[in-house]
Amino acid sequence: MSFDINVTLSKKAAAKLAAEKEGIVVFVDYYGDPKRSAERHANEIGQIDLEQQNDEVAIPGAGGPAHISGAKVDTKRLDWLAGPPKVNVNVASARKSSSDNLLGCDFIDGPLSAVQKQPVTLHCALIEENYDTELKP
Repeated sequence: MSFDINVTLSKKAAAKLAAEKEGIVVFVDYYGDPKRSAERHANEIGQIDLEQQNDEVAIPGAGGPAHISGAKVDTKRLDWLAGPPKVNVNVASARKSSSDNLLGCDFIDGPLSAVQKQPVTLHCALIEENYDTELKP
């Protein structure tokens, strides 16, 4: 259930996060579509959550690699899925210097197997830069 990502920053984002001594947080949610027999376990949007609490991985404000262990995944719930597990990954500033997120970042939403093949790079820029985020991989 583990995989790796790499977070890169625009020059402006790197400078702002360094000046503010701000960190970065990677939010990870494992999920899947329910088998008909497991629909009673689905959440409010009709999906099976594969962990009790979403994973959060902190990395330095300069960006760089992040290893997602998948340690919080409840493997018993895999039997409830009608297909392969999926993963959603979002990146934000750690909100140490501001209560608002400062970053607009690429994101992942799709089959877990697609992100396990090789590290996926997610690029971030300051929200004010109006960076056009991309769905990865």
